[in-house]
Amino acid sequence: MNKFLSIWAKAIFMFAIAALLQSCGGSDTDVSDDPQNDTLNPELNEKKKLIENAFYKIPSPAELYIFLKEEKVHFNKNLTNPTGNASKYNTTVKKAINFGVYASDLAYCSLFEQNQQTLDYYAVAKQLGDELGIVEGFDESVAERIDKNINNSDSLYKITSEAYWDAYTYLESQEKTSVLPFISTGSWLESVHIAIESVENFASDDEVVARVVEQELLLENLLGFLNTCDKDENLDPIIKDLKELMVVFEDLYNNEDVLITKPQFDAISSKVASIRKQFVE
Repeated sequence: MNKFLSIWAKAIFMFAIAALLQSCGGSDTDVSDDPQNDTLNPELNEKKKLIENAFYKIPSPAELYIFLKEEKVHFNKNLTNPTGNASKYNTTVKKAINFGVYASDLAYCSLFEQNQQTLDYYAVAKQLGDELGIVEGFDESVAERIDKNINNSDSLYKITSEAYWDAYTYLESQEKTSVLPFISTGSWLESVHIAIESVENFASDDEVVARVVEQELLLENLLGFLNTCDKDENLDPIIKDLKELMVVFEDLYNNEDVLITKPQFDAISSKVASIRKQFVE
């Protein structure tokens, strides 16, 4: 089990970094790669460094969705947080958590080429972003770019990916980091929720099931990040819940001949659903 997870950990890290770096360059309508960009564009290099440094702290909301799409998983709008819920988030903590949730849903919609829903989720993420004081990534200029490229799925993915990371780096640069733990948690948990609910028929050797198992590694990273944050009583119950989820994952180490059993998968699913319910309702 340890050896299996170690191998996958390296694969996840390299895959996620490659996916994130791919989203940093290019114009709205040109999605081709230029290998010279790395050396000729210092600003792009700096953004890449920021993203690489952020990886430990912020699991990418797109990483799981890229994988799901490659596995031919069907898009299911019912798995996302309805945009109509945004109006009931009336505290900074709720707004930050659900900004992360909606940013994750935004990545899901854009990767699965749901163009109108991408526009809808960008709008609701922008609404919460405005209320949180996030002025980079979720501003009128980006909204105009999305509207301009509403029929270009590749461009929409690139624009929304940049928006997420621009918002993150803006919060860091302005030392508005108190909301980042909540954004990070909401974003990661939403992607795990969607991955779990995308499993139609459980099988221990299913590739999507295996990817859910691998989330223990990102959960460990997320908890490591949350534990480095300034003391905040609003974080305490979230850390407690995530630690309980970690215990459920750790039960898998007792397995000898199988990666995960159906009861273990159901236990992870139940705990994720319970935590998410507290976030979005």
